[in-house]
Amino acid sequence: MRKLTSWGLLVGLLVVILGLWWSTVAATADELDSLPKSALNLDGLFEVGKFEQNAASKLAVDQGDGHTANVFELNNDNNQVGAIWSTPVNRFNLNVDNKITMLVNFGDRGAGEGLALVLQNDPRKTAAISRFGTKRVIGENLGVYGTDTYSRKTASSTIAKTAIQKSWAIEIDTKNNDGGFLGLYQRGNSFDEKMHGNHVAVNYPASPETYTQRGGLTSSYRFEQNHLAAQEKLKLNNGQWYRLQLSWSAKSKVMTYTFGNNTPRLVKIDTSVFGKEVRNLTWGVTSTSTSSNARTLVAFEQLPQPIEIESELNVTNVSQELPVHEGSWVHGGDDLEYEYVLSYLSGDNGWEKVEANIPLPEYVKFSSATVRYEDGHEETIELPDDDRSEDRLQHMLSQSLSKENRHAYITLRGEAERVNQDTKVQDDISYFVGPAMEIATATPHFTITTGKAVSLSVDPVQPVKKGAPATVKGQVKLDDGLDFDNDGMRVELKLNGERLEDYLLDPDDAPGYVELELDPEDLNEGENELILRAKSQDNATSDAVAVTILVLNGELKIKSSSKTSTFEAVRLTGAAQTSRPKDLEVIVADETGGNTGWRLDVHASKFVTAQGRVLAGDLYYNDGKELKSVTDATQTVVKTQTKAGEDYNVTKDWSDQHGLIHQDQSRRGARSVREHVDVDVECGAREVGRTQTRTRLRLLYK
Repeated sequence: MRKLTSWGLLVGLLVVILGLWWSTVAATADELDSLPKSALNLDGLFEVGKFEQNAASKLAVDQGDGHTANVFELNNDNNQVGAIWSTPVNRFNLNVDNKITMLVNFGDRGAGEGLALVLQNDPRKTAAISRFGTKRVIGENLGVYGTDTYSRKTASSTIAKTAIQKSWAIEIDTKNNDGGFLGLYQRGNSFDEKMHGNHVAVNYPASPETYTQRGGLTSSYRFEQNHLAAQEKLKLNNGQWYRLQLSWSAKSKVMTYTFGNNTPRLVKIDTSVFGKEVRNLTWGVTSTSTSSNARTLVAFEQLPQPIEIESELNVTNVSQELPVHEGSWVHGGDDLEYEYVLSYLSGDNGWEKVEANIPLPEYVKFSSATVRYEDGHEETIELPDDDRSEDRLQHMLSQSLSKENRHAYITLRGEAERVNQDTKVQDDISYFVGPAMEIATATPHFTITTGKAVSLSVDPVQPVKKGAPATVKGQVKLDDGLDFDNDGMRVELKLNGERLEDYLLDPDDAPGYVELELDPEDLNEGENELILRAKSQDNATSDAVAVTILVLNGELKIKSSSKTSTFEAVRLTGAAQTSRPKDLEVIVADETGGNTGWRLDVHASKFVTAQGRVLAGDLYYNDGKELKSVTDATQTVVKTQTKAGEDYNVTKDWSDQHGLIHQDQSRRGARSVREHVDVDVECGAREVGRTQTRTRLRLLYK
């Protein structure tokens, strides 16, 4: 074996040191450069812990498109402790469902101690940190757990008092504190004796049950930490960003955590550890380092929402009265409107100091930008110059959104530029950033076309029989004379005021050829109005064309009639007596669509008793001028013309001087007629020039 000289050893050490220095510089740049684009701007949402020698600091990272993300560096050297805590607008409310997504990076310089995400109600609030009790940092407590400095037997409640009080924590531990070299250095370095490598776990830092003291006769006393819902054997010191996701269910009081791509773990939380008030918990991240110049970085993708905000964008082609979606087409010169709607849905605080960062898409020339709030306040946003040197619009909203002022409408109006060829307008992201949260809204991409003109002609439609389909034929043309195919060409249809499914031209047919068939179930008897409008793929639109579809050969019928009708009771006096039927109704419907008119005839038989004895008196029709007998004779009582589908109430205006009546002119002696008699009245509904349709009415005479 070759012996290593002292000179060779020195050179080797220098190489290792230089290598470590080089990797440190490279990692420092790469860690921030590789920050996910989803990282949030955290201005006003966190502050560094208010205790002495806090190593935490905030870094700004330019993400492009005017968006700045924030990263907190909790420590970057040996023997440091760092902490950040939420500001009042960024508290955690256990009474509602909530989520946190955190990004962590531990560098690649070697094993630091790790960090803990903490929910707490410690009276110290943003000054909360583990009580170390010595001048040196005890790294295993991560700044949240109790501090083990005891060499003799001690109650676990004693160490629990040095932790952050009224708290729950999830730790990402990057150094296994298992007792040190050969287990000789137990004090302050034994929390992880039963763990295997880097791990994630949860517990209550201020609970005595979290700690168990070991040792005695053969070894020194030391405390071991109990780990709940642990995931072990993780590799974390590689300069990569890892994602920790927390999801809180207020109903079940269960926190689900997912670290990286590992299996989610569910943890029941005893919320009584926080005290009575759980709507406004302070939360944040603590970290310690003891060696290896460990660097610990934290960023966030999602924060708990003390308020709930929703954003929506509606882009409208005002000229064509159409919404603009992904892949839409607009014409050069069309007026466009972008309306952003910010809605305050719920929360305890207002959303204030909100900055809108909105893209100004290329090829759209904006003429105005305004903000209107639900409370009626309005403001104007100054647009940049026309030189397009600025492609984004930034504006601080003057009003806060709250329960009393829930909506803000940001409206940009402009015009699509006139182009020489079809031109795509790219999609983009709009940001709305306030101290409590940040939301983003995507803008759609669309194409500006050169503005082709489309025309549509439709052949007259022949009348169809009831129950038969109607065929409509037409031709679409481009007025600029350019050749085209049927791809994307369609015809919008509206039948009797109701929108039908668009007709798509068949790619295999001749260019512009239209032939569509309307279902008989969609057609009414009589006249139907069909309105057609052709549209090309780029939304070039023809003028509307209206055609009439006549459905013939329906029925001419008495639609309804009284099954029985009672004549008014009279007492015979020897003089002529008149009685008219009550509750008599006859309704006629002409559903033929022929529009040739119809008439209604009435014919009655003699009045007889149930035994067949003929009674005195006859049935007459009074046309308002004279009485016309309908007994053994036929009289026309209506002759008119109605539209298809129109009901005609024959008896609506009948009275004592008009309509059917019974008159007894026998002048018999006074007596009361008590017999029940039947009379058949035959009413025929006859279309002029055609066969008649008949119905029979039963009239009851008392």
